[in-house]
Amino acid sequence: LLKPGHTIGMPFPLFSKMEEASVASFKARFGGQDSSSTAAPAVDAETLQKQIEKQGNKVRELKASKASPETIKSEVAILLDLKSKLPPELQQKPAKGGKGKQSGKPEPKQQPKVQNPPKPKVEITPEIAALQSQIDAQGTKVRELKGSGAEKSVIDAEVKVLLDLKAKLPEELRPQPSGKKGKKKK
Repeated sequence: LLKPGHTIGMPFPLFSKMEEASVASFKARFGGQDSSSTAAPAVDAETLQKQIEKQGNKVRELKASKASPETIKSEVAILLDLKSKLPPELQQKPAKGGKGKQSGKPEPKQQPKVQNPPKPKVEITPEIAALQSQIDAQGTKVRELKGSGAEKSVIDAEVKVLLDLKAKLPEELRPQPSGKKGKKKK
């Protein structure tokens, strides 16, 4: 805090206008080297593409022969480095779902998505709400049994109870299957 009777000094600008002469001297002093004069000679794009193709085949062979992950990772790093040296107009975008995989096939045209018609709304009665809470509780029970490694016959019996409860729901409220079954592979 300032003490009583403190006087503020004279204000002065923090920056000053730079003249052309000082700009030139600063550029010469702090500008560094011109990147165009020290650039490495450009690699022929055709040669680079052949190297990429050769390295890609090597990576595919290693993956097919179930080589060690470290070996594959180092070869993929070399491949990605080669690809980064390609001019932007020659670089291909990775295929969807593939980690950097490129295929020579053109991507199929996607069909426009058709939205499902809206489902008619169903009134949630106390009976339906109770049934939904029973389904939630049974689902939790099944997940706990699966997580604890219970016997298959016990799990199957509880899943059957769960499916019977879901069958009692009005069709509009039944959960749609996601199409994914089982645990995710690690």
